[in-house]
Amino acid sequence: MYDNGGGMKHAFYMVYVTSAVLFISSIAMLNGIALMLSSIALLASVVFLHSGQIVNNLLIKRSAIVEVSGNYRLSSNTYSISRDEGNGYKSISIATVKPVSPNLNRNALNDLINSLNEQFEFSIELMEVDKSKILENLRTRLRVKEIALSRINPESHAKVNSIRRQLEVINGDIESLASSGKSFQYEIKLKSIYFSMDRSEAELYSYKNIESLSSKFSAALGVDCEILSGERLLQMSGV
Repeated sequence: MYDNGGGMKHAFYMVYVTSAVLFISSIAMLNGIALMLSSIALLASVVFLHSGQIVNNLLIKRSAIVEVSGNYRLSSNTYSISRDEGNGYKSISIATVKPVSPNLNRNALNDLINSLNEQFEFSIELMEVDKSKILENLRTRLRVKEIALSRINPESHAKVNSIRRQLEVINGDIESLASSGKSFQYEIKLKSIYFSMDRSEAELYSYKNIESLSSKFSAALGVDCEILSGERLLQMSGV
C-alpha cells in the first residue's frame, strides 16, 4: 500500500472525532460561543473526511515519488506505475471500458483483439446490472417528456405525435425492465505493459499504449473507456 492516503484519511478522522467531542461538550456546558465554533469545526471536518480522496489525489499528483507495494512507483502524471525489474523498467497503465451489454458483438471483439499490436492484458467480468438506477433514469426521462408534451400547442400535431411516440418507447422500456429477471453486463479492463531501460520512457509508452487501446476499443465496439489515474489506478492495479 502507499502511505499518503492512509495518513491523510487518519488525520481527517482524528479531526472529525475531536470536533465531535468538542461539540458534545459545548452542548453539555451550554456555552453558546463554544457550541458555534465546535459546530463549524465539526461541519468542516465532515467535508474534509468525505473529500479525502480528492485531496489525496492532489497530493499524489504534486509529489515527486509515491511508492506503492511491490516496489512500484506512481508516475508524475499519475497515469502509470513503474518498477525496476533489474534488467530494465516495467510500467503499467490501466483503462476500464464502461459496462456494456451481454449482447456485445463477440466477433468484433475477437477481431479487434487479434488485430492489436500493443502489449496488454485483457480481462472481462460478467456483473449484475443495478436496475434501480436505470429505472430511475428512465422515469426521469419520462417526466421530462410529459412536461414537454404539456407545453406544446395541441395544434402542433407533428411535435405532439413525436413526443407521444417517445413516451411509448420509454414506457415500454420501463415495463420491460421492471418485469424482467436479473440483468447482466460486461465490465472490461485493459492493462498496458511496457518495458524499457529508461523509467520515464516506460511510463510514457505504457500511457501512450493505453490511450491507443482505449481509442481503438471505443471506435470498434462503440463503447466509452476511462484511463485510470492516481488512487483509482493504485486500487485497480493489483500490485
